[in-house]
Amino acid sequence: MRQRGFTLLEVMVALGILAFVVIATHQILDSTLRAKEASESTIAELESLQTTFRLMDQDFSQMTKREVRNEAGDSNPSYVLHGRYELQSQFDGIAFVRDGWTNPISLLPRSELQAVGYRVIDDNLERIYRIYVDELDGAEPRSQVVIENIEELKFEFLDDKQKWQDDWKKKALPLAVAVTLQVEGAAPIRRLFLTPGDGKEQQARSDDGQGRSTPTRGGDLNSGGRK
Repeated sequence: MRQRGFTLLEVMVALGILAFVVIATHQILDSTLRAKEASESTIAELESLQTTFRLMDQDFSQMTKREVRNEAGDSNPSYVLHGRYELQSQFDGIAFVRDGWTNPISLLPRSELQAVGYRVIDDNLERIYRIYVDELDGAEPRSQVVIENIEELKFEFLDDKQKWQDDWKKKALPLAVAVTLQVEGAAPIRRLFLTPGDGKEQQARSDDGQGRSTPTRGGDLNSGGRK
């Protein structure tokens, strides 16, 4: 009995079905890999944002009234240095002094105060800091990139009248700091951070010549305690 083989048409149909299955499988695999990459990228961005806001919360919640002296020995007029393009930032820049920098039993040759700041350089949000609060040695601050692809960075300050200010020039700490951060391809994110301040400038006391102290407007030069 003669065995009947496949016709050319049947072979071509089988090859066509096989090619369709291979193409469909490749497309599914490619889509899966793309979805995985997108998911990993989103997770990485969320982790970067969480790290950034955690650092900001730690810094702003421990702001302290400590003046910073420059190389010439002059003090800044405010406890908070802020402005558009401050610290060579592409957008807003901010700098201040925070307390609570861990130094167990004073083993390290520094205080527990730390001069910190935030700025955007080359689309990267940087947290900068100094080993010593004052800039008397002229050393450049150290920096770490906390998040990339930044399109906007803005700071706002809550005063003692519960009003938001775009800039802060008072010799005092604001009640809170609002940070607006926008990453490329995403909507702006606004976060509010409370500070130890009350938004009011302190009144220094001076002798009126008769042994009595009278209040005068101005900042407390010794605020912040430790050097």
